[in-house]
Amino acid sequence: MRELIAFDGVVDCRPGTGAINLMLCGFERRSPGAPSRVAAQALFGGALNPLPSQLHALRIFELEEAPNARRFLLQAQELQLTLQARSLQLHRDAGRAFFGAVPPPRVLWRRRLAWALLLWALRLPGAQALLARLRPSR
Repeated sequence: MRELIAFDGVVDCRPGTGAINLMLCGFERRSPGAPSRVAAQALFGGALNPLPSQLHALRIFELEEAPNARRFLLQAQELQLTLQARSLQLHRDAGRAFFGAVPPPRVLWRRRLAWALLLWALRLPGAQALLARLRPSR
């Protein structure tokens, strides 16, 4: 038995459509000193057990496999349940890590001012024709 994910606080349990028929959405429990909370989802395919609309402090463990499906243990404050499903997909929000690795663009204040003035001037009637005449032809 190995722990796959631990949620912190409230976890929304929603029925899915198509191949994914159970969605558990919440925030992943982080270790002390780690960055702030990260949104996470557990998407089950072929899960048969109905769940309440919300669970608290949910932990998902993978149990040994059955012949035709995978088995998972769901432990929450409200219940402990063995869930049999065809598949499980775990999704974590990677936006903060991605944008932390990519530096933001640096634009000089003169260039920002020039674009702001140009866009403001183009709102005036006749300004577009005047700028077209000032522009050199190719």
